[in-house]
Amino acid sequence: MATTYDFIMQSTERRCLGAWRGEILAEATGAVLEIGAGTGINLPYFPEQLTSLQLCEPDPHMRRKLSRTVSSSKREDIAICPWTAEQIDLPDNSIDTIVSTLVLCSVNSLQSSLKEIYRLLKPGGTFIFMEHILAADPKTKLWQQRIEPFWGLCAGECHLTRDTATEITATGFHIEQLTEAAMIGAPTFVKRTVRGRARKTLY
Repeated sequence: MATTYDFIMQSTERRCLGAWRGEILAEATGAVLEIGAGTGINLPYFPEQLTSLQLCEPDPHMRRKLSRTVSSSKREDIAICPWTAEQIDLPDNSIDTIVSTLVLCSVNSLQSSLKEIYRLLKPGGTFIFMEHILAADPKTKLWQQRIEPFWGLCAGECHLTRDTATEITATGFHIEQLTEAAMIGAPTFVKRTVRGRARKTLY
């Protein structure tokens, strides 16, 4: 995946994902943590004035490419960490903004990952996300269920049937902004996406 990901995604990045990343990541503030940073494709979209920027990437092949991306960046506030989304070695209530883009489809446990994100965020902290989710159309949903085991083998354990926005709310977040859109140029079974901003409740 590390050697081909950027090439496979370049058309979709140009047609929609790049603009979406710019839209949502402009709202990142303070101490920022990105889970599943991959090859570092989000790096150009982060605001310049952040307190810190930590990029988590557990896959060693992705992390090598991420290191090269960071090395070529002019930013001096970046740290790269190998943690998984389910277990991050940082204190409770320590992060202002957590970012996840096209990552929660492939974590081992969506629920555990969201609980970890909630734990790490300061009260009132922001979770910024962009994810593909379970289709609304019943026929497409059926195909997603059928091909998901095979798709996961080819696409880095990617799951097609996760209802991520619902799970974000179930974790205790308040979703302040949510946009649903079709990913241009993507296969039908991964077209439906949501992106937005959720807030950790103050109490």
